[in-house]
Amino acid sequence: MGPRSQTVVATVFGLRAAVGVCLLAGCSAVEFARDPSAIAAQVALNGTLADKVPSPKVDTRSARDASSAASASAANSSPASHSTGDILQVVASFAPGDSAPPGESLSLPQAIAIGMAQNPRLRSARAAILRASGEEVVAFSPFLPQIDLLQQTGAVSATLAPGVPGNEGFILANGFGPRTYTQTEVGLEWTLYDFGRTCGRYHQAAARERITELQLVRANQTVEFDVANAYLDVLLARASRRVQEDAVRRAQAILGDTAARRKEGVALKDDVLRAQVQLSESRAALVVAQQGEYDAVSRLNNTMGRNAEVPVAVVELENVTDLKSALLQSSLPGALDQLLETAAAKRPEVGVARQAVVAAEGGREAARGEFLPRIFARAAAGHTDGENVITGWQEGAGLHIDAPLYAGGKHRGELREANAEIESASADAQTILDNISLQVNLAYRGVVAAQEQVSLARPAVEQSAEALRIVGQRYRAGTATPTDIIDAETAATRSDERYVSARIGYLSALARLAYVLGDDQETLCSGLTQHDEDNRIPLAPPSEVPMPRAIPPRPAP
Repeated sequence: MGPRSQTVVATVFGLRAAVGVCLLAGCSAVEFARDPSAIAAQVALNGTLADKVPSPKVDTRSARDASSAASASAANSSPASHSTGDILQVVASFAPGDSAPPGESLSLPQAIAIGMAQNPRLRSARAAILRASGEEVVAFSPFLPQIDLLQQTGAVSATLAPGVPGNEGFILANGFGPRTYTQTEVGLEWTLYDFGRTCGRYHQAAARERITELQLVRANQTVEFDVANAYLDVLLARASRRVQEDAVRRAQAILGDTAARRKEGVALKDDVLRAQVQLSESRAALVVAQQGEYDAVSRLNNTMGRNAEVPVAVVELENVTDLKSALLQSSLPGALDQLLETAAAKRPEVGVARQAVVAAEGGREAARGEFLPRIFARAAAGHTDGENVITGWQEGAGLHIDAPLYAGGKHRGELREANAEIESASADAQTILDNISLQVNLAYRGVVAAQEQVSLARPAVEQSAEALRIVGQRYRAGTATPTDIIDAETAATRSDERYVSARIGYLSALARLAYVLGDDQETLCSGLTQHDEDNRIPLAPPSEVPMPRAIPPRPAP
């Protein structure tokens, strides 16, 4: 309807046909069960959940990847059983219940639920789905007829034709003299065939919508992993702070005893100075540990989408009564090569890469269609009134062919660009698979190393505790110097810190393995570090994982 743009007095109102609206209503692939902006209002700033907060559900099509169906996981389930995330089911037994009342500790499932409800990254991902859904509707609209209402009113001199041409004709003059006219017309235009232009653009938009859905799946998994990792960091920082507090108390006791012995003449001044240095170093380490705990809590709040200064109390690792059974409830599905296949099948990024290739192919299909004609039909019906014009009802219809002859190389450049997009998407897909392979290998070996570190750190804790006990007895008997007790206490503190770090690192390694596998929690609960006679990792993993033991209590010096 190109010539209409030349008129000054004509006003065009674009209206969609009712049948088109009905068809387009069923074309959208994404519907949210609720307004995402209403979710955050249900979460109190003190870190508790007033109610169970379901995440918006993504309604996927049957032809889409199975992992997209798992993306809407957080809805219709308690925070302790996320199907999108559950990325730390191995430590999801940190506390029972769905919410933490004020004054009580926040469990890991509750922290994940808060993060799923409040993290702005997920709101952005859901908004991207809505945007892509709208783009898909726009791409589908050319399949339907376009119906327009045209009204034009004006006056011209006797030497001009009245009005501007409509869909299938124009107003005819009748007589001589100034002409006035008023025309109301309903016009229809329907593209019958355009050799792949519309199909290619629609396939491209549909693929991009599926990409945003898969990106939401991974965003859910990423938020859950980040919250779980930050939660474990808080546990580690808190345990380190308590180790340093214990070291300060012991250093104070040693200093007091050494000073008393100095007064009695059985200890040297150097012993007192060394005890003072030991206390100073312990206090300095405590300051660092306290700062690390504050930082870890702030990072946990940030990953949950809350203000960094909100106080958080977490469940202590020693209070997890069901963690051992959670770790032992199932075994890995196979060796490393099988885990690689599992990750390739479950990771949403693989689906994103495939859909990126589909989108690029749709762009090439549309670019090829630009070289070929477009066949469309036009029809119009309306009524004209005025003076010195032919009045009455008019109607018309016609079949049109629009064939491009020359566009200055535009279409050839678009086709070259589309071919390059396909090549780039294919290369990106290979890069994604290579990265998944690398991540699974690193995570697998990380679990192996983490469990071995727990096994290696445990004897050091037991040995240092026994050494401290023996030195304490000798010190009380007068056969050991204050320097001996300070050295034993320093070794015990280092062993405690190393063991605490190894235990939390072990759980973090399990969480990372779940994350790189695409949140397959059933693959996490088995031991990976037991070796055969040749000191090699077995092809079939053992059925149980040893539970890291808590640090034994220290004897008083």
